[in-house]
Amino acid sequence: MRRSRYLMAAVALAVAVAVPVVTVEPNALRAAEVAPEHDLRVAVVGDSLSAGRSGFLGNGLDDESWMTYAQGDGIEYAGGWARAGATPDAMAAAVRPVGDVDVLVILAGTNAVRVGKSLDEERSAYERIVETVGARKVIVADLPPYRWRPEAAATYRTALQQFVTDEGWTWADPWTFARSGSSWADGVSTDGTHPAGAAEYRQLGEAFRSIILAVGTSTA
Repeated sequence: MRRSRYLMAAVALAVAVAVPVVTVEPNALRAAEVAPEHDLRVAVVGDSLSAGRSGFLGNGLDDESWMTYAQGDGIEYAGGWARAGATPDAMAAAVRPVGDVDVLVILAGTNAVRVGKSLDEERSAYERIVETVGARKVIVADLPPYRWRPEAAATYRTALQQFVTDEGWTWADPWTFARSGSSWADGVSTDGTHPAGAAEYRQLGEAFRSIILAVGTSTA
C-alpha cells in the first residue's frame, strides 16, 4: 500500500428526511475506517481551495491539493475541475463529464462572496455541475472562514446549506479543525482565505477522506 491505512475520524451523522449532514470532529476518538467494497471514484470541482499550488487542478495534484491526502486505500481520484478565483458559475461552464463517479465533492462559494454574488445568483451553477459530472452521490462542502467579508460569507453558507438540503445532497463540514468561532484558528491561515500550507491542506484532505468514506459507504 502507498501508506498505512488511515483511521477514520468519528463522524457525527445527523440524517434528516432529505439529506445527511456530515461533520468531522477534530478531537473525536478515532474508530476503525470503513472499507468500501470497491475503490470510490471521486471527482472534485472547486476553486483555489482544491486547485493545488499551481492554481489549476488540471496540472495535477500536489502538496497543496487536499485530494492528495484523501486518495488511496479505498478512494480513487477520478478527475474534475478547479481553478483559482473561479466562481460556481465559472466552474459550471468549464467542468466536463467524468466517467463512473461514485462521489462528487463541490467546494465552492468563497469567490462568489468575494465578487458580491448571492446564492440565488449561483444556485443554477451548482445544479449544472452536478448534472454534468453525473455522480451517484454529491457532497457540497461548507465554506471556510473568510476574513474579508465574514457577514456575506455567513449569509451565503446559510443559504447554500438550505439549498443542499432541498436538493437531497450531502452538506459536509471539513473545516472544524480550521475554525475558532467564525474566524480561522490561530496559525491555520495566513491570508484569511486559504489554509496556510501543505500541513493544513493535509488536515483538510484527511477530513474530506473521512467524509467521503462515510458518504460513499452509506446505504442511505
